Amino acid sequence: MTLRLVPALLAASLLLGLSSVSLSPAHAQGSTLTRAQVKMDRDAFLAIARWDESLGNWVLKDNMPMPAGVASREEVKAMRDKFLSAHTWDENTAQWLPIQGTPRDMSKLTREQVKMETSRFLKTHRFDESSSTWVARAR
Repeated sequence: MTLRLVPALLAASLLLGLSSVSLSPAHAQGSTLTRAQVKMDRDAFLAIARWDESLGNWVLKDNMPMPAGVASREEVKAMRDKFLSAHTWDENTAQWLPIQGTPRDMSKLTREQVKMETSRFLKTHRFDESSSTWVARAR
């Protein structure tokens, strides 16, 4: 007789637990926004951003101007190219060394050399958006 009561008690307690969860109001923690406000925020975001599959991230749509204080893609590339023209990779020390004298002309390098150095640079540096500068990655 007690063996039949155990499953019944478990079922009853599970049912009571589920009913208390389903009856309690669902609120976002710390949020006082209404559903309409959340929809407006979502629509405003989707009007200026799109999902980029290759990056796996949200990016600004092509026709949208960059927010004030944010470096454009062209400016970021120009900073990278300036670094590459003023530094060269040293295989012996596995680090970037400054070039003595005038910066080198990157257009005189072969396409393969530029591609290799750019790839190495992207492996050793990352762009810090908060300071708008390239910083060395921690090893």
